[in-house]
Amino acid sequence: MAEIYQNTSTAATTKLYVKGEAITPSSTVTVKVYDITGDPVISPLISPSTILATLTAEASEVDQGSFSVYLPTQYTTRNRKFKLVWDWQYNSASYSNTTYLDVVTPYVDIQEAAQELGFGSDANDPNHKTYQELKLAERYARNIIEGHTGQKFYLYDSNFYTIGNDSDTLSFPIKINQLHTLHANDQLLIDRINNVNALGMVIENTLSGFGIRVNQSAILDNDVYIANGMVPPSINDSSPNIFRRTQSYKVYARFGWDYVPNEVRDATVELMKMYFAKDRIWRERYIKKISTTDWDFEYSSEAFSGTGSSYADKLLSDYVITQMVLL
Repeated sequence: MAEIYQNTSTAATTKLYVKGEAITPSSTVTVKVYDITGDPVISPLISPSTILATLTAEASEVDQGSFSVYLPTQYTTRNRKFKLVWDWQYNSASYSNTTYLDVVTPYVDIQEAAQELGFGSDANDPNHKTYQELKLAERYARNIIEGHTGQKFYLYDSNFYTIGNDSDTLSFPIKINQLHTLHANDQLLIDRINNVNALGMVIENTLSGFGIRVNQSAILDNDVYIANGMVPPSINDSSPNIFRRTQSYKVYARFGWDYVPNEVRDATVELMKMYFAKDRIWRERYIKKISTTDWDFEYSSEAFSGTGSSYADKLLSDYVITQMVLL
């Protein structure tokens, strides 16, 4: 799937073929845009079959059959997935081509990374790297970091089920930024979009961000309700064991990080350097030892675990979920 960076104006491209040959269509090339992100909370009314926009593609002046289109800026403000359907005609016949596009958050500004890595900005510099090469290196580093840490260092909306633990805390396997809705066995407890709070309690993120908890200091004692002529909420009877082991909780929330930590950013630069290293091809083939008449070397077993870079592993050590205290 092709990628463009969040909050940037970058073309989505495709090449049109008929019977294996690149062609110049006999009609305008139009592009229908569909949101296939599947946000159940933020975009509940956007169906994957709903056309968000119909755009006109631009033909390349130097590459026959190549066309590009720019998404409206309002579609690139957050991480999303799109399906693009390119329609055109050739010799009175109608054709269609489908591509997919990810709007992503880079873990480092690639121009800053190029400068730090000493890559020349002049195309004539033998150490120059193109924008596309830098993007591929950043994507490579980002994928390794997410696989190693088990985290995504940007904000995204998702949902999952979890089980309670007979306490006032509900732990999650991923970092929460903002709770949207919470159901217990299909019963609505919290709906912050529509300002519904059936618990009657203050629910907040845990200190680590890997769960939610009831703010016990904000709970009124039953005597306060009675003194004011009100019936105490039934949930008070189960406090502090609010989130029960017998309950299945469905969580809709915005997860992830609202910024890229400096350690993650620096690890990205380090892994981009590894991407361009000449020995990367050997490491990715699990070669343990290489020798010639002039030299030989043997990789440590650690080269094939973690990120493959000891420095990047150290930078990311505090962000690996299995090593973090989640509550």
